[in-house]
Amino acid sequence: MKNITPNLIFILLGISLYNYFLYDPEPQVAPYVNNLETFLWFAFGTSLFVIGGAIPNYLYRKRNILFQVASRGIGSVVMFIPLYYTLNYYMERDLEPIVIFDLSTKIIILFTVLLIAILVIEFLVIAYQQYSSQHIYVIQNKRKASELRLEALKDQLSPHYLFNSLNTVAYLVTSNANQAEKYIRSIAKTYQYVMRYADQPLISIHDEIQLVKAFAFQLKTRHGESVEVEVENEISLIKGNVPPLSIQMLVENAVKHNVLSDKTPVHISIKYDERTNAIIVSNNITKTPRKRSSTKVGLENIKERYALMNQSQITIQKLPETYTVQLPLLSS
Repeated sequence: MKNITPNLIFILLGISLYNYFLYDPEPQVAPYVNNLETFLWFAFGTSLFVIGGAIPNYLYRKRNILFQVASRGIGSVVMFIPLYYTLNYYMERDLEPIVIFDLSTKIIILFTVLLIAILVIEFLVIAYQQYSSQHIYVIQNKRKASELRLEALKDQLSPHYLFNSLNTVAYLVTSNANQAEKYIRSIAKTYQYVMRYADQPLISIHDEIQLVKAFAFQLKTRHGESVEVEVENEISLIKGNVPPLSIQMLVENAVKHNVLSDKTPVHISIKYDERTNAIIVSNNITKTPRKRSSTKVGLENIKERYALMNQSQITIQKLPETYTVQLPLLSS
């Protein structure tokens, strides 16, 4: 229906041009113009003229706008040529050459005007449709990106995270008050960063690494020697951006999906690869926990957020002993 409606309008527009022949026709031509059969033939010819352009236009509807408009114009002209010569053949039997020439010229002018009107309208309609589709796509992407950031935020502020943090604080308050203060400040710093970047699509490497270091301190405090987070010294100086919480979520996944022990600690490495202009987060693989809680946010969340940026995508490499994720740096 969406494709039929414009063509019906074009046909009605073309048929309305028949009024041009009704205005003060030559006496010799008047009997032919004021004839229902002639009008029906004109309507039929106009319909074929429009349909002739609509067919290639439909076949090439996925091509660019200029190609679509040009295909309609060519299709209409190709259909008009046999119609024109057929009409001339029938007029030659009853009309004088000068009258035929006059009518032929008028017909060419009318169909040229109709074709120009059709092509202009077609161009404007397609341009508006493409603009609307692109606008809707951008809005949907922004909404999806906001939902993904909200999911990441919920995961970071989950009751499970809060419960573990409070448990650790309760233990430290009685055993090591100085460490308890540092731990509480670390939690406050984490929440500060999370709230600051909750509605931002990107975060600088410097700020993301500060968040990761705060989170790494909490992991080290809770798990001791069973987890080690190594951050490359100069990585904070790198110019570039990543989606907020992306590196932190990879660190958390490494801890969540491996058994932690002092004998086989989980070692997490965060480095910058200049060749690929990406952050490399890798960890060794120990054993998979029998029971693990997962919000299904982590890696899929990061993948989707990168996809919405329409830039480079993340790379995942899983080997028997290591798991590596490459996060390309993004431009703001």
